[in-house]
Amino acid sequence: MKDSNLNGHEQQPNNSNNKQVHPPLDDSFQPKKLTAINSDHQLFRNLSATKLVELQQPETSRNQLRRISEGDNQHLERGSPLTLLQESKVLVLYTGGTIGMKCCCEGVYAPEQHYLPKIITNLPPLNDKEFVEYAYADAQLRPYALPLVRGMKKRVVYWLVEYEPLLDSSDMTFDDWTRIAKDIRKSYSAYDGFVVLHGTDTLAYTACALSFMMENLGKPVVITGAQIPVGEVRSDGRENMIGALIVAGNFDIPEVCVLFNNRLFRGNRCTKIDNRGLEAFDSPNMAPLATMDISINVNYESIYRSNELRPFTVQETLCRNVVVLRIFPSLSIESVRALLCPPTQGVVLQTYGSGNIPAGRTDIMEEIRKAVNRGCLIVNISQCSKGIVTASYQNGKILAEAGVICGSDMTTEAALTKLAYVLAKQEWNLETKSMMLRHNLAGELTVARSEQPNELDMIPRLAKLLRITSSSETQLLRKVLFPPLSCHAAFANDISSLEKLRLSGADLSGGDYNMRTSLHTAAAAGNVEAVEYLLRQGASVHIRDSNEENALVCAVHSRNLEVIKMIRQAGGELVQPKQRIGVELCLASASNDLAAIKAWHSAGADLSTPDYSGRTALHISSSRGFDQLSEFLCNIGNVNPLIKDCCGRTAIDEALVASEEGRVGEIIAPNFQNILALFKTNKKAAENNVKYND
Repeated sequence: MKDSNLNGHEQQPNNSNNKQVHPPLDDSFQPKKLTAINSDHQLFRNLSATKLVELQQPETSRNQLRRISEGDNQHLERGSPLTLLQESKVLVLYTGGTIGMKCCCEGVYAPEQHYLPKIITNLPPLNDKEFVEYAYADAQLRPYALPLVRGMKKRVVYWLVEYEPLLDSSDMTFDDWTRIAKDIRKSYSAYDGFVVLHGTDTLAYTACALSFMMENLGKPVVITGAQIPVGEVRSDGRENMIGALIVAGNFDIPEVCVLFNNRLFRGNRCTKIDNRGLEAFDSPNMAPLATMDISINVNYESIYRSNELRPFTVQETLCRNVVVLRIFPSLSIESVRALLCPPTQGVVLQTYGSGNIPAGRTDIMEEIRKAVNRGCLIVNISQCSKGIVTASYQNGKILAEAGVICGSDMTTEAALTKLAYVLAKQEWNLETKSMMLRHNLAGELTVARSEQPNELDMIPRLAKLLRITSSSETQLLRKVLFPPLSCHAAFANDISSLEKLRLSGADLSGGDYNMRTSLHTAAAAGNVEAVEYLLRQGASVHIRDSNEENALVCAVHSRNLEVIKMIRQAGGELVQPKQRIGVELCLASASNDLAAIKAWHSAGADLSTPDYSGRTALHISSSRGFDQLSEFLCNIGNVNPLIKDCCGRTAIDEALVASEEGRVGEIIAPNFQNILALFKTNKKAAENNVKYND
């Protein structure tokens, strides 16, 4: 087995003069490395999430697929596994757990490094080897690919990396949660979704923690595990992993989810209920987000979407001074004092029924009041699996009067990790932290809705006209009609109609037949008000239409800089291959379209990006005498005039040739004089940083 070290730097010898590295706060924490193994058994060690993206060579692979679509697809049989579909890229992080374990000679399951990738390589339901070898032959780190899935519009291509050492989930720590969240953040823009393979014992804790730590999440993060390993003949792990990949790669569910036994749960709503059965997880107080039957049924109305106009971020710190205090008959006051005394900063109080505590235990109430008065935050949740904490009884009301926070219907895992998250917010004071614990931050608790569902008049009328009587048919009618209606309202900048559609249950991130959403339409029309409304309602900036364009690219086409700015603030990024962006820039330059160039620049495009011939927008503008455009490209876009195209010509060469061709006697046209003067000013700086295009 070949071994490659890809940490980006050489190992430094120990030096007593170096700054001392402090050990992690969790004594049991084991520092981990990301590793990946190729199909030819080449091992990549010390792999960073950033380096992983470089190894994929996504542009080469995507261009290969485009060549297939343009040429080779003509001789492929219909239904062939090599038939081109839109590609969805997923990163799989394997932390450990039963799902990837190997059965030892004694019949005991044990983790083995690099065993899971080797198994998956030869499992047809999890890896279409023919497609990978055909489309990713030259990738340094080849991916895996699911076979074509009936009903799905995208083929899922995924890269699997594992942590070294692999962990039993019982050994999971706060530091491990931080590492997972940071790795997702570092590779966030390169993938359409993420899957975390995890042991089941603490899976619910990890799901809850990640749901809070990963703020303004815009892509699916699906956590799954297994009761039986993938490598076994009879395995739930295989189905769980396939289901997680399908969800992460094909559905707009921007949440941390748990998929187990064909049910998709909100991560901070589920808990482990069975250590022997295949239905190991349940969400007692909330219906599943999706069920995977013959078809996959998603309850889009239940999906939690961030309404913040901010990009995806990760809070890397959690407060460790949190505890769980379970009330039971004759609980000793010494135990209560021991848990409530400093350094405890947060307590999850598990009480009876709907949030009750023994009214006769004044000693316990006195200790609770003391803790609250010194700034300890206490959250009251029920010991019952189902139900909600209320102040319906006197025994529960006294806790609220003492300053204990109502935990509504949160699970123990959600309440504990939410406390750890909120207490770590240094920018919040105690009052704000208390308020945030009462608020719904990531869908972890039920909030009563003040507004009533408001069905559009036209839906029941159409149902009556079409003689539709069943609720399932009416639901299908709504699913078919809502996307084009939403797109029409967005195009017309009609906020009132968009709001009516939302109240009627429309998924404003739902796509039409071209996979274009209402945000695509509003952005393409340059409708500032509609774009802002949709973003406030959680419309996804990451969804791509059938032309592989997201809302940010549509905004670029509208040339509306305000819309571009809003979408970027919400986390929108350019997703086109660089060569395609280069072609767009050159086309705009050929038309002397300065507004389009400014729009691409505002969207974050590198104006030096070349097209297929190595020519930049500056090559085009300088050859045609567009002096204002050339000035913008040089001075604002920082395009280097010494970049060479495939023929070895620079923008300066283009300007000189064109100026000679346009010379009238000894007179050079004024626009070319301006360009040559511009290049003379910029040439010296450019020579210090020459970029050559292969």
